[in-house]
Amino acid sequence: MWKKLALMVLILALIFVFTIPSAEAGSMHHRVLKALALGGLLAALPPPPPVFVTRAPEPYYYPPPREYIPSHWEMTREWVPGTWERMWISGRYDRWGRWVAGHYENRQTPGYYAERRVWIEGYYRSY
Repeated sequence: MWKKLALMVLILALIFVFTIPSAEAGSMHHRVLKALALGGLLAALPPPPPVFVTRAPEPYYYPPPREYIPSHWEMTREWVPGTWERMWISGRYDRWGRWVAGHYENRQTPGYYAERRVWIEGYYRSY
């Protein structure tokens, strides 16, 4: 870097020394010296190397293969709600021998979970 700078300063100094205006306007001697100085300047400063821009190749993307899930049976747990039922209880004697007249009673069946088989159609899994 310093060598190039020193060479440029030297060439510019030579140009200014030999370009002092003389009485002979347009002499051939001055034109030759100016051409030599300009050639030396161009030789000292070569054009910059061309810039090549290379792009990195784009990565290939292959989506995963689609997975087919075949049809099958599945067991599911379902809640079966409880029920209320109004039942007629006929007249009777209780354990102490007293008569109990017939009447209606509300009876509750509690809810429960029941397992049930469900047919699932085949499908392609989505990700």
